[in-house]
Amino acid sequence: MKKEEFMKIVRSKAKADLSEQEAAMFESIGDGIERALQMEQAERNKEIEKLTGMLGAMEDGKSLSDIIRTLGAKIDAVEAQSKRSLSAGEKFQLRRALEAKKDEIMQVMRGEKATPWGLEFRAKRAASALMQTTTVLTGASAINTDNVFDDMEITVIKYPVNFIGDAINSRQVSVVPASLKWKEQITAGTGAVGVIAEGVEKTLVDYKFTWKYAYRKKYAGRIEFTEETEIDFEQLTLDIIDMFETDVLRAYNAGLLADIVAWAPAYVSTALDGTLTKPTILNVVNAGKLAVAVNNYNADTLIINPADYAGVQNMQNADGDPIFVPDAALFPGLRVFVTNNIAQGTVLVGEGNIVKEQHGAFILRSGIYGNQFIENEKTIVGELYSVIKLPTESKKGWCKLTVADVLAALEKE
Repeated sequence: MKKEEFMKIVRSKAKADLSEQEAAMFESIGDGIERALQMEQAERNKEIEKLTGMLGAMEDGKSLSDIIRTLGAKIDAVEAQSKRSLSAGEKFQLRRALEAKKDEIMQVMRGEKATPWGLEFRAKRAASALMQTTTVLTGASAINTDNVFDDMEITVIKYPVNFIGDAINSRQVSVVPASLKWKEQITAGTGAVGVIAEGVEKTLVDYKFTWKYAYRKKYAGRIEFTEETEIDFEQLTLDIIDMFETDVLRAYNAGLLADIVAWAPAYVSTALDGTLTKPTILNVVNAGKLAVAVNNYNADTLIINPADYAGVQNMQNADGDPIFVPDAALFPGLRVFVTNNIAQGTVLVGEGNIVKEQHGAFILRSGIYGNQFIENEKTIVGELYSVIKLPTESKKGWCKLTVADVLAALEKE
């Protein structure tokens, strides 16, 4: 509620026109109440009762208590939409300021004081003691200057969007098996289907298989903190737990990509080798797509480091003029995943559906061990189980390219 709205309420309740002194008084009160718009309801009710008891009734039937209570009801109605509240220190200083002006307010109400008056207050706050949380929140000191805003929102490190859920065939299951076992074809089979002349023996085609295994992995970590930290910095503790959960998920994503990078075969050669005058990283990616295509797979996924991706967006010709290529045309047919989890100078191209992965829900446990009970300490453990299937034969559907080496191979002598 703005001061102007407050004055409308005051004038609507007054049975006679306000004098200059009365108007000045109510405008000053309106300024203070406008700042207190988002007080918690219980605290606000206490302050209203104190204020109305202190000011009493105005002459000529104008009841200041009625006016303030009406204002309180209207504040209740808009409380959910408010976005700022006074700190405890500001509320204390506002109450003291009103109490200090009590006599002056009463003089204006009785018409004994003709000089308009104003209401001003400032709030100072000092940082709370950190107890044993110095390893959590560092660089803290008591700040007692007037013009300081204590922003309690935490700024965390920015990370790129995780790619695993979209880049591969990944699904969540209720229980992640300890291992996966499957039959995989071996390329060492004999014979091939072909055209056979009449009366000639058909070629014997022999398929061979072998058992393959994949074992479950657990991505986990733990954090420890004192009970005082949880009591004194409840919101900070919740934010730390949320950050911890995110770190476990990041480790899980990074681990899966590391497995895929280690599994994917390196680029050897394609028909593009030695055919390009001035090859770029776009040509490197196309060479990877071709390497996958010759093995009868269809590459639909590209994983690239942010630095390499920026190099693609800022290409120049031999004269230094920029070469503009729209993002939609940079890598046609590929879903691009830009991540720092792949090294700069290496790109990965492949058919995402080949890689199959199962993972469980994120598990968060709280407990104590050792002497933590008598030391008022807690431990929180976070973990996630995952098993990834990387068939040996299917690796032909992926290609790992070292940019510098492939550029050299593609360049025409």
